[in-house]
Parts: sequence; structure tokens; C-alpha cells
Amino acid sequence: MEMKERNIEFEASEGEATKDADVFYNPEMQLNRDLSEIAVKVFRERADLAEMRVCDATAGSGIRGLRYADSADTLVLNDPNPEARKAIKKGLEMNNIEAEVTGKDANVLLSEHRNYFHVIDVDPFGPFTKFLDSTARATNHTGFVGFTATDNSAPSGSYPKVCMRRYGAKPLRNSFMHETGLRIYVREVFENYARFDKAFEPKLCFHERHYSRVMGRVTESKRRCNKNLENIGYLSFCPECRWRKLEKVRECEYCGSEVKHAGPLWTGKLSDHRFTEDMLEEMPDWQDTEEKLELINSEASIRTPFYDIHEMASQLGVQAPKRDEVIESLKETGYVVSRTHFSPTGLRTDAPFQDIRDEIKQASITEL
Repeated sequence: MEMKERNIEFEASEGEATKDADVFYNPEMQLNRDLSEIAVKVFRERADLAEMRVCDATAGSGIRGLRYADSADTLVLNDPNPEARKAIKKGLEMNNIEAEVTGKDANVLLSEHRNYFHVIDVDPFGPFTKFLDSTARATNHTGFVGFTATDNSAPSGSYPKVCMRRYGAKPLRNSFMHETGLRIYVREVFENYARFDKAFEPKLCFHERHYSRVMGRVTESKRRCNKNLENIGYLSFCPECRWRKLEKVRECEYCGSEVKHAGPLWTGKLSDHRFTEDMLEEMPDWQDTEEKLELINSEASIRTPFYDIHEMASQLGVQAPKRDEVIESLKETGYVVSRTHFSPTGLRTDAPFQDIRDEIKQASITEL
């Protein structure tokens, strides 16, 4: 049936998206597509390309690729499903957009276009790992890529053996497990590109509902690859007091207890605040999407994994205070602090662990 997302008309099946659906459309991914569209627009403006070649390698209904049309000089929409290709062609006609529609296996298509595409989007069912090598081959030395993952249960700790098998990393199941999972995804993308002497640098990485999204800039640079190897490491977490650090240590630096480790994973910043600020300037009047981007932007410069106020209060044996009161108290003390897009009860800060605990206890007393 005919549908519309933002200003784009397209054709897709009704009902819940499944792997066996003829032409699936998932409305819960609209925020993903909103942010991706603006990110690609900002990349084009920053890269100052005379021509930009864009590929939606796993197109489905084509809605994602259709939304890139304004930024693309050459647009390739690919899906091996003949019903999907019919829907894509219908969408092109409905919106008066020119594009090449192909029906190859995504890995075959990308492997045939070595260093060709400036933008590649991979939005499959489940993990994106099987598309990494071909995407790295096909990415131009001035490139931008986006990967969506819906196998979050593995890198967030529910299935540690699957995570180790699929990503070669140990996860941890705790209050910030989805951030840990996102860091595992980013490391996987970075290391895969590094094998091709291409440097992947995250520009917009986030978690939402059932999926995680990794987007970043690609440059052909051994020097940048080597420099960013410093951002591959481990996370240490104390299950006793909830202390955490993006570094591998043997015991908790706060209470001295034995710590648990996650990784290897990406220990650098998950998003580039300069890039997300540019995105905010380009953002149309899409309220929910803008609010999400504002959260991502506000926390982009803080590396320390976020803290959940309710979990910390429970560990301290106090009533959970209002998050915003704790944030304001930490700001007044002079620390960098923000909300986090990962959790409505979370905050991210560079403040010492003791000060965070003290502010939570003080805010809890104030509310009584």
C-alpha cells in the first residue's frame, strides 16, 4: 500500500516487519532515518564533494535511500527481493527521483564497486557483521557510512557467548549495558576498516529501543588508524559500588573490590559534538528527533559511561532523587554533566565518583 514518511511517498506492506515480509516498513525506525538523512546532508556540506555517490545496500521498501536523494548525485538502491525492487521503482516514480535499482546480494554489489561510494547505508535484520568487509572495500577514501544493528541482546550481555563469537568481545549486563554494546559495535566497525588501511571515526552513534546505530566518517589514512588504536581497550566495572572506568584495572579504585571487565571495545567518544551541532542547525521541525539529537549532542564530549540515578541511590540505600537536581548540583560544583539519551534516569559526567555519590545522597535528603 502507499505510505508517506516526512515528505517522501513510498510503497510497502502493512503489518509488523519480519524477515520474510515481501516489502517491509518499520515505522519505529523513522527516528533512525531522520537522523541519518541529516547526518548525510551535513557530511556532504563538510566534505565539499563535486559529486556524491550514495548506496542503500539493503533497501527493502527504499524509504531510507529515497530520503538520501536530495544529497545524492548518483543513488543506488539495492535489494535482492523482486517485490522490493518493484516497490522501490514505484517510490522513485511517486517522488520523481532518478536512481539505479539493483537486485544483487549486498556483498556482491559492494565488492564490485571498490572505493566507489561516498555514502553507504547498511540496515539489515540482525547483525551487520557479514556486510563489513564488502562495505569497507566499497567506501571511498572520502566516505561516510551507517550501520544499524538489531542484535542488541548479545553485546549488551544477555548472550555473552554469542557476543564473543560474533564480535570477539566480552559484554557486561548492568545498568549501562546498551552503551557497552554500542562501544563493542563501534570497535568492530573501526577494526574492520583498519584492516583496509581506512580510518573510521564515529560521528553519530546512539541506541534507541531495539536497535543501535553507528555512523561515521571514513578516510584512507594509516596514520589516523594508528592514532585511533588508542581508543581500543576495556571497561572496568565494580558490581559492589558501581564505579566504572574505560580502562582495564584489577580492582576498584574506589572500594578496592574485584572488578569485572567488558571488551575489547571503543573507549573514545561515541559522537562528535561539532558534527551533531551542525546537524542541529540543519534539523527541520521534527520535535522528537530534535530532542533525541539534543541529548546526544549534550553528552558527546563526555567519555565516562553514564550513571543511572535509581541504581546509584539503591546502592547507597537512599531514596532516588530527581535527576535534574543532581545534574544542577554537579554543574554548580564546576563539573561537566549532562543527561544521556540512553536512559531517562541517567546522567553523564566527568565528576569524581565520590562527588557523584555525595550529590545523590544530598539531593535525596533535600527531597525528604
